[in-house]
Amino acid sequence: MESSTPSEEGLLERICRRDRERKNIIEKRKEEKQQLIVESEQLSYFKNIFYSRCKTIKDWLDSTESVPDSKLSKIFDNVQSEIIILKTYLFDSKIFLKAYDLRRAQDTLQILENDATQLETKLIPRKKFGFKNRRVFNTSVQSSDVTDDLKDLKIAESIATNGVGKQNNKQICNRYGDNTCMLLGKVDEKLVLDAENVNKNDVLLSDLKRCTVRVYGTPNTLHMVSLVQCTVLIGPVTTSVLVDNCHDSQFAFACQQLRLHTSTNCTIYLHITSRAIIEDSTKIFVAPYNWTYEDQMNHFKLAGLNPKINNWNSIDDFNWLTKEKISPNWSVLEPDKRVKSWD
Repeated sequence: MESSTPSEEGLLERICRRDRERKNIIEKRKEEKQQLIVESEQLSYFKNIFYSRCKTIKDWLDSTESVPDSKLSKIFDNVQSEIIILKTYLFDSKIFLKAYDLRRAQDTLQILENDATQLETKLIPRKKFGFKNRRVFNTSVQSSDVTDDLKDLKIAESIATNGVGKQNNKQICNRYGDNTCMLLGKVDEKLVLDAENVNKNDVLLSDLKRCTVRVYGTPNTLHMVSLVQCTVLIGPVTTSVLVDNCHDSQFAFACQQLRLHTSTNCTIYLHITSRAIIEDSTKIFVAPYNWTYEDQMNHFKLAGLNPKINNWNSIDDFNWLTKEKISPNWSVLEPDKRVKSWD
């Protein structure tokens, strides 16, 4: 029997190699097809569950116009609890959701949350903001007055001012609402807002310089505008924190969303359940939220924030679109440079 020639052996090897490649391609296509089927089933299941529960929330909100006032609080509590569940479910599903589906679900949830907040404000009016003299917080051993630093403030209605004209006050009220807690135009002061005044109200801190501010409780939203060389410590914020034109300052807060604009050299000790967004900002440093105080965990529950979900180092920079490299405009604060105690 004649042996194969070298050229015949080379031909057989090429045929075998091509056959292996063909089988690998077929196997890869099968795996890709199966993966598409799995992803499609996962997406279909997610949409069915997620949007079904969104409809339930919408139905609850639609029913508030016709139910007795005594039942409104229960309905809004149920809505808030359901939104928290859906936020957790959405976060856990991010691994297989495409960007479009994720954004659509986030927008749907945000619209529901905004509708719920507006309805609750309309149907269950918030208490008019006002400071109480020397309100006492109970601690585990002895009582301490966290509003001591308010004794020297001149409070006019809902605005704490320092040389801010009445006309400007009116413009600010029209923009932010009469029920907003405001600290404006302070320099070199220590300021405290207590939970009873803050809970479920919006908070505005504006035009502060070299001030230390502590806000206990659960603000609905937090606005910080034109702060310079300030330290601001905030309890859990129910919805969003909006920061604009702040410089050389450090903040500590928990929230659902953060939007930071035109700010420089700021350190943020952050607890956030979504992703933070920065724009036109530089030298932004982030670290995990580490301010603690009495009854804080109850405030997390009241704000509807999950203390176990914290995306503090997930930052989207609108001025840095490439995903290959991390934006140079923000970075994680090194552990040895972090504040260990705020007392």
